[in-house]
Amino acid sequence: MGPNDGRLMLETLIQSSTVDLFHTAGIAVAPVATSRFDAEEIASRALMASINFGGPAMSGTLGLLVPTGVFELVKQDPARPFTALAWVQDSVNQLLGRIKSRLLQFQVTLQMGLPMSMNDKGLKQLTTQGVLAAYRFRTLRGEVSVTLSGRVDYSKLNYSNQTSFATEGEIVIF
Repeated sequence: MGPNDGRLMLETLIQSSTVDLFHTAGIAVAPVATSRFDAEEIASRALMASINFGGPAMSGTLGLLVPTGVFELVKQDPARPFTALAWVQDSVNQLLGRIKSRLLQFQVTLQMGLPMSMNDKGLKQLTTQGVLAAYRFRTLRGEVSVTLSGRVDYSKLNYSNQTSFATEGEIVIF
């Protein structure tokens, strides 16, 4: 697998994981053509969170940037409401968890950090680290962005159908 194959595979994996995450929240999202990352466009988005990850094949930060209008579409249990900040932090954590699980098919293991909220200063710091890719998704209430910064060794992404991993909701006994 060449570097371009690995890039395409990772892009597809991130996009499908994001669509799946928002689908479970009852929000329809559709990928938009990949473009360069523009922090100025994102500054108006009030909900931002990031999570660090590391492993032999890749390490860095995954960012999730969501317009407040999208959070208003999230279905909540009135008896147990949650804040927008808690939701975006949980969502970036779940997104990386989905990506991590799918990367196991490519013999890639990741260690996850804790999700953190991000403000405009954090967004600028993320952009100075060097954004490898920015993925945009259209919703009824604006665009969601997922950013990936850090390093990726695409040559270490080797597909194997022998890997067995748990799916969401499955019980694993240690």
